[in-house]
Amino acid sequence: MIEIWAGSARDVHPPLYYELLHVWMKLFGNSVVAIRSLSTVAGVLIIPLGYLIVKKIAGNRAAIFASFVLALAPFLVRYSQEARMYGLLGLFLLLALYATTEIAQRPKRTWPYILYTLSIAAGLYTHYFTVLAVLAFWLYFVLLEKPSKWQIGKSVWLSLQWWLANLAALVLFLPWVPNLIAQLRRGQGLSWLPAATIQTLPDTVWQFFSFTDGRALFTLIYWLAPILVIAAGVYIWLRDKGEGKLARLLVIYSFLPIALGLLVSIKKPIFHERYFAFAAIGIYLIVVIAIEWLAGKRQWLFIVLAVGLLLVECIGLRNVYSQANHQMSTVMNMLNQGYQSGDKLIAGELYVYFDGSYYNNSGQTILLYTAGMPPNGYGESGLLYNKNVYLDSYTTVLAGSRVWLIGKTGQHSYYNQIPATWKQLQENSAGYSEVRLYQVQ
Repeated sequence: MIEIWAGSARDVHPPLYYELLHVWMKLFGNSVVAIRSLSTVAGVLIIPLGYLIVKKIAGNRAAIFASFVLALAPFLVRYSQEARMYGLLGLFLLLALYATTEIAQRPKRTWPYILYTLSIAAGLYTHYFTVLAVLAFWLYFVLLEKPSKWQIGKSVWLSLQWWLANLAALVLFLPWVPNLIAQLRRGQGLSWLPAATIQTLPDTVWQFFSFTDGRALFTLIYWLAPILVIAAGVYIWLRDKGEGKLARLLVIYSFLPIALGLLVSIKKPIFHERYFAFAAIGIYLIVVIAIEWLAGKRQWLFIVLAVGLLLVECIGLRNVYSQANHQMSTVMNMLNQGYQSGDKLIAGELYVYFDGSYYNNSGQTILLYTAGMPPNGYGESGLLYNKNVYLDSYTTVLAGSRVWLIGKTGQHSYYNQIPATWKQLQENSAGYSEVRLYQVQ
């Protein structure tokens, strides 16, 4: 586990997800199902938490509806089936959101502050965008009362318990801060992200609800989705008359991180939809509450709107599974079956190397082709910084060798740079994964 901590320090993310996954694999094995099930469990636990939060705000009917919406939400389903930290981050921050609702309603109790502290600390150790959720919680309590009523010890954000809860979360995170500073100085891992444009927001909303590129639709429909989501947030903000104004908390929690991410990304790109999976959960709940309050006692209207939303999500689920076309396991099975003792295995790019290594049962180590530009050992290549797996040139492969080159379908530089002395014997592809077998003359 110390190696995971050190390896994460060379990456761009904090270590908690990887540490938990390590323990999870010790308990349940390293099969694909076992590895991905940690994210699945997190995604399942999000459903009852969403139910509890919506029940506080809009009652039982809306809470039951919210459970179905969260269970079918294509964006959540996608990241509940992937071995990444975004589902776990959603769970931690939803726990923090639930704790905040308890603090808002009954600020004298102790356990919600403890839950808040642990959830925020866990979130910080999972993904740095937890800071955006913390800002949302602070803003909510500042806005909850008029400035004329701010009083030390009476206003939550001026209370000793609230400050201690946040300071405790910070103290728990302090051991990682030197690594965070080093990662920020390197500034690595975000260079591939594009700057935010006017279309980033509608693109994000379409990803959340249908997991598709909305730009293929008519312009009016494309822009209608974000307009309706924003309108739902404004509507429940204005309609919120409940204790603690919890609907307003949900709006701030969901909209503020996305807004800040978009603003920063105009100059320094940091925005990707999956980084805001936690905010997506809040947006689903906002739409549910808006439907509940808009329909009121008109059962027919509630059914029409609810069915309409669930149908959109079902289309999104179809998109999720239709896009799941990686199939590296199929390609590597072909390699494993055709492997002969002494064969060389080469991956054309870094992520292909990672995927291929997991499915490699040949007993032969896969080499990573670098074209003379080996990774620097930070970011994604942090896992390889102390391993001798780099192949700088194809010309170093001895004549008479058989070589399996693992890559992706299409035209790529690692295919174009194959020497003329390499005779291709076969080519196998599945989805967008591919392996080619060569005989070196």
